[in-house]
Amino acid sequence: MKKQTAAAVTNAIEANSDSARNAALFEIRSLKKDLALLEKELSSKKTESIEPAFDLIHSAFEIFRHTQVMAENKKLTEQIDDSLEKSSYKDFLDSKGARILKKPEGWHWISPAGEMHFLGAGSETQAAAEKLESIISRKRSAPKKAAAKKAVPKAEPVAEKIATEESPKEPKKAKVK
Repeated sequence: MKKQTAAAVTNAIEANSDSARNAALFEIRSLKKDLALLEKELSSKKTESIEPAFDLIHSAFEIFRHTQVMAENKKLTEQIDDSLEKSSYKDFLDSKGARILKKPEGWHWISPAGEMHFLGAGSETQAAAEKLESIISRKRSAPKKAAAKKAVPKAEPVAEKIATEESPKEPKKAKVK
């Protein structure tokens, strides 16, 4: 649910950024026209005075305002992504049974065998989740390795028996008196 809500909020922010970008582009085009008009007026020898100074300042201010909105929206989107990522780490820790303890302080996980593992400080959710993942993956791979080691010795004697059975036996010689 958190991901769906975050996605909806992020989409709304991106839509707001797109409209701000389009408005800024419109103002830039308007500013270009005003600057061309001002250049034409200043380069002519006629002294017709059209005052586009207000339009220039207004366009520049609007461009600033729209780009500021875009920058704030980008920051907001990054904050949402960071919060969502931290939340996913906390959800992972909670799903595996890790808890934040007061004494001893920090993230701890008690394995099914009853061993308590310190995962990290309470504020280091990501590091704790990564450490728990490594502990769990180590415990999963350890039984497989042990089973593979046990299987290898059993296979060798069988192979030796097969090899000795396949080799031709020499007939026994009778004792001669």
